[in-house]
Amino acid sequence: MVQHSWSLNLDWVTPELAVGGRFPIEAAEHLARRLAIRHIVDVRQERCDDERVLRQHGISLLHLPTDDMCAISRHMLDAGVRWVHGLLSRGHKVYIHCEHGIGRSALLALCVLVELGHSPLDALSLAKRQRQRVSPSPEQLETFMAWSEERRVARSLPWTVPTLDDLADIAYSYVRTTPSLG
Repeated sequence: MVQHSWSLNLDWVTPELAVGGRFPIEAAEHLARRLAIRHIVDVRQERCDDERVLRQHGISLLHLPTDDMCAISRHMLDAGVRWVHGLLSRGHKVYIHCEHGIGRSALLALCVLVELGHSPLDALSLAKRQRQRVSPSPEQLETFMAWSEERRVARSLPWTVPTLDDLADIAYSYVRTTPSLG
């Protein structure tokens, strides 16, 4: 077994969809060969994966530059959901990441899960179960709610969009389970 000086900060939300934080570019071969990831979405404004190196390993890149703690713009969010959903529907594996895999990447993954047929609460519950650190900011959760409501109306879906408090109860559940220091 090959030892690496790096570790990956990713979790599989579904068997084809991984969410996480940044990775060293030296891990590109591992992502492609060992994990069979051929498509990456980088939602960081502050950096961008080296597309040339990724391409050398057969990985395509979609860059949706977004500031930390902010919501992905609606135009980029729609483009990202279309791109990821299209790849997943053809059986490809996709890795969505930001710097730490907490908010920006989670927002896009949540919208993809809704596009795949999950209700918003089920999407967030699944993401949180698979990656405990998923904790989108209030702005990101509000964008998720608005995006989900548009999908619900456009497709006459039976579920209702949860409130910000409902989503926050799941996203920030670690606050309720962390013992008090005082």
